[in-house]
Amino acid sequence: MVCYRFAAYSTPLRTVPAWQPARFSRGDEDEPTQYLALHPLGPLAELMRNAELRSLDQVREVSTRTWALEVPIDDLPEITFAGAERFGITAEQLVGDDYSPCQELAVTLRTQVQGVIVPSAALPGTRNVVLFGPRVAAPYLTRPITELDVPASITADGARPPGSLRSLVRYPGDAHAALDAWRNGHEFRFAEPDWSL
Repeated sequence: MVCYRFAAYSTPLRTVPAWQPARFSRGDEDEPTQYLALHPLGPLAELMRNAELRSLDQVREVSTRTWALEVPIDDLPEITFAGAERFGITAEQLVGDDYSPCQELAVTLRTQVQGVIVPSAALPGTRNVVLFGPRVAAPYLTRPITELDVPASITADGARPPGSLRSLVRYPGDAHAALDAWRNGHEFRFAEPDWSL
């Protein structure tokens, strides 16, 4: 499955842990956590949410690298809003602004699975892939030698999000449209932002 990531450095994957906390990592783990999106706009939405880029001028200042990665996800469990409690977490905690419930869940998951598929907190209606452990980027059109190798390619350098994405990003403190729809028994469908330049 093609996954997407932004990473403003020479590789999109980590072999050493990041020191800063994130949704499924506390920053004190022995192994890295890799965050990927299943929608091409997911990484840019995550960047906008985490940096709270709300104005068009702020978005226009972004200059990052975007990547495509070929990741096998068929064996990864998916945690949905409806199935969250089977994993010991609520639907609200799965996309909540407090990362600690997801971080605690990740402690257990790391001992059981290579990763999980979860709803995107930043781009409602899309999904993310969280991989536990080191991975190494390999040329995109090669066959991986080990499970650590991930075919990857840079897709843009100096990339910035489209201004129209601002209306779809769920910023800290905002309601999560897909979660609200699920609570009300409705299906939520992601709608692409305006593509005009």
